[in-house]
Amino acid sequence: MRRFFRKRLPAFLLTLVMVMTMVPAVSARSSADIEYKVEAGETVSFDLSKFTDYYDENKDDNLSYLRFTDVTGLDSCGRLYAYDYSREEVGLDEDDLESAYFYVSRSDMSRDDYRLNGMNFLAGKRSNGETVDLAFQMRGDNGGKLTGILRIVIGKTSGSSKGDITYTVKPGEEVVFSDEDFSNAYDKAGGSGTMKYVVFEKPSSDYSNAGTVYSRYGKRNATSFTRSELDDYKFYYGDSDYGDYDLDELSFVADKSFSDSIEIAFTAYGGRGSKENDSVSGTLKITSSKSASSSKGDITYTVKAGEEVTFDDDDFEKIYENSSCTGSFKYVEFSRPDSAFNNAGTLYSRYGKRNETAFTRSSLSSNKFYYGDSDYGDYDLDELSFVADKSFSGSITLNFTVYGGTGTRTNQNVTGTLVITTDKTGSSTAKGDVTYTVKAGDEVAFDEDDFKKVYDSSNCTGSFKYVEFSRPDSAFNNAGTLYSRYGKRNETAFTRSSLSGTTFGYDSYEDADYSLDDLSFVADRTFSDSITLSFTLYGGKNSKCDQSTTGTLVITTGTSAVTSRYVGNIRYNTTPNTALQINANDIARLFRKYTSGGSLQYLTLTSVPATGSLYYNYYNASKYGATRTQLTASMAGSMIFSYSPASASEYDLSELTYIPSGSNYCTALTFTGYSSSGTAVSATILISVTASLVSEVYSVTTKGTSVNFPANSVYSAVASATGFGLSSIQLLELPASTAGVLYVGSYAADTTSAYSYGSDTDSMSQLRFIPNSGFTGSVSIPYVALSSSGTALGAGVVSIGVVDSVKKFTDISTSTWCYKYVTELASANVISGYSNGTFQEKNTITYGAALKLIMLAAGYGEQAPTVKGSPFSGYLAKAKAAGLVSGNPKLNGPITRLQIAQIAAKALKLSATGLPSKKPFTDTNDVYVQALNAAGIIEGYFSNGTSTYKPNNTLTRGQVSAIVWRMKNSVQ
Repeated sequence: MRRFFRKRLPAFLLTLVMVMTMVPAVSARSSADIEYKVEAGETVSFDLSKFTDYYDENKDDNLSYLRFTDVTGLDSCGRLYAYDYSREEVGLDEDDLESAYFYVSRSDMSRDDYRLNGMNFLAGKRSNGETVDLAFQMRGDNGGKLTGILRIVIGKTSGSSKGDITYTVKPGEEVVFSDEDFSNAYDKAGGSGTMKYVVFEKPSSDYSNAGTVYSRYGKRNATSFTRSELDDYKFYYGDSDYGDYDLDELSFVADKSFSDSIEIAFTAYGGRGSKENDSVSGTLKITSSKSASSSKGDITYTVKAGEEVTFDDDDFEKIYENSSCTGSFKYVEFSRPDSAFNNAGTLYSRYGKRNETAFTRSSLSSNKFYYGDSDYGDYDLDELSFVADKSFSGSITLNFTVYGGTGTRTNQNVTGTLVITTDKTGSSTAKGDVTYTVKAGDEVAFDEDDFKKVYDSSNCTGSFKYVEFSRPDSAFNNAGTLYSRYGKRNETAFTRSSLSGTTFGYDSYEDADYSLDDLSFVADRTFSDSITLSFTLYGGKNSKCDQSTTGTLVITTGTSAVTSRYVGNIRYNTTPNTALQINANDIARLFRKYTSGGSLQYLTLTSVPATGSLYYNYYNASKYGATRTQLTASMAGSMIFSYSPASASEYDLSELTYIPSGSNYCTALTFTGYSSSGTAVSATILISVTASLVSEVYSVTTKGTSVNFPANSVYSAVASATGFGLSSIQLLELPASTAGVLYVGSYAADTTSAYSYGSDTDSMSQLRFIPNSGFTGSVSIPYVALSSSGTALGAGVVSIGVVDSVKKFTDISTSTWCYKYVTELASANVISGYSNGTFQEKNTITYGAALKLIMLAAGYGEQAPTVKGSPFSGYLAKAKAAGLVSGNPKLNGPITRLQIAQIAAKALKLSATGLPSKKPFTDTNDVYVQALNAAGIIEGYFSNGTSTYKPNNTLTRGQVSAIVWRMKNSVQ
């Protein structure tokens, strides 16, 4: 829709306007309002924003069109070019300009008008030293009028002879050079043509103590330059090959003691064509930031704009421990931040969770944040996080004081600074506002709605209209190519230069140069990392785009460049048609682990699964609480689920049932558990629903020997269970530090990265577990399998057995269900096979054999026979003396499930007190069965709301090996 009623003024009014405004436009100003410089024989493009900014500074409405009212020197010095209605470039002389109108929006143009965007001027080859003045008149969409002068200066001007550049860096940190800074310095100082490369002079001796200049610092093929080496090389600009290293990959890494400044003289060379006939001298000054943080007690966190970084209370505890303070660390107080804090982001407690709290500058300084389980404060220090504003681009510093002492006194303190900074290095782990993943050599198509979501989530009003990308850095050249209509008619490829300044319209926005939905990126076959493209989104209420917001597009290989946020402190696996019973004992054990022995009394749910349904008393067989009830997010938080209900009105924690909906996904419920003293633990239960259960992947290695992560086996296990191939995995838990370290390449693995299935740097194949030198035992590494879009297909576990030696049995293979238990117990000399080399896992085990295994797993030593011909008699005698067994059982007879539970619980000295009031099984009330079940060592048989133990059933050798393995690992 047009923004004003008429485009053309009537002839008599137009004449009147020209008479009234033409002369003052030229005579009123001796200097230009908009000025460009161009070398003779070369072209200069006009920037639309210069015209719109000039108008916006003086008028309240929006610029609609411009016409030139008086022109001096155009025909003798060159020619003006502009795009007409049909988007053809047309040359214009002084006569043409008399009747030409140049519009901002194509929607306001008629067939004989031109676009203001894209205008350029070609200077004559013999016009050196000439000046072209074009007086113009601007009209706004609400009647505004403004005059001015556009001046084009041809040839070298009397600019500065030095193109100085200044960078600021903190001690011990890096500052990255920008080749555009050197190019701008070259142009400003009057360099002709295009800058091609830079040569630095040998720095002064101060350079040695200040820091080091690097190419590709921290990356592959990183190169450092000494004083004598720096002046030996040429550093090229852009895509040219006039040098040895890319100017845009240079950076300076300051020494930790750097506190002043250094200067490095340089000469920038350029010219026209392939000639290097022009040069400009300048000085690069690198100065130390006065705001450099204190070296005492500093903590630094890095966060991407718009994202969250979580605080770690152990970082603060280390500062206290490293000080001269005595006693235990108790809490932290932050000083009131300066005003920069308001524009940087927000500090939260429990961000995105129940009872979330945001802190202002004032409220932050009036609260105490406690460490661990202490009550010396208002909020848990380990639940703090900082959410950066989308425009956050620098750093903020928070001063804090850490308090501690002995007993209940807090008489010791140490101060420090917390620096939160944006990551300016473009790390491969960065995630953009829009992120696409592509395989090397393949194509990824853009989705215009992804960009619309960024616009809609900003503060801009009106409709999203088009996108403009900033000029990418030189890494773009080696990554791939951006296309419009790739492989189709009118295919267009974009270079670094042509990409910037081109508009890509949303939903057929006709004023743009290309359709945003036609864009795609074709990765080079060697593309192996990621690139970042900065963009600006434009829109507004009317056809004039008066609203804008910026963002970043990250294109990465695989999914190793992104993070995943699945959490599973407790994990369950089920299939689409199988109800899942939440085990209250699993939650109680987790509570004891996280509180060093605390007892769970009750819990409240803080969320319910997003997929599927969660029920209380699903089978309507419980005498506690309500009848069958589907739990919703709005009601679940108000219900209290007791671990040991005392009355029929209480809700029984063991009556939570999850009903799946669909297949091949992960969902979660979160809770907070409480002890009788009020100690709280918050955690997440992750539920994996797959077409069939994801099988455990098991590897075994000898003591002190590293083992590679079984990537192919994990892929096969997930594919077999889901019918789909995974793209990456996210680890849910890492091995205990007492067991060893899981590495990816040379770095310790983490639980937020998505490790791709492939041969990338951060891929599953690069994961390897290195056990501690003296460790033997079992290591469990749970994971979530992710699709190419980063969503979960399901969850599984990789188990690694670290043994003294691998003892093999002829009838036990890696496909045998109890292979893990038998292999690890045999290495630990807990079990042995028959003299013929077999194990015979399906044979019913005898009482005497089971008694021996249980006692060895519980830590009892080898027992010599006390009766000739009875190999287990010594174990029976020891068991009677220890109170594990009474009477005279038949050692050669079978053992029941009840008997094995009673012996095992006594041997492990499990407490029979503190157990839930509700018995776990309907066919036995034995406290030892209940204790062993609470410890997670034995399970029952669940069917339609009823759980049985079958106490009189006998067991096989394989079944007992599983029980004994759990016993052994529970006491390590």
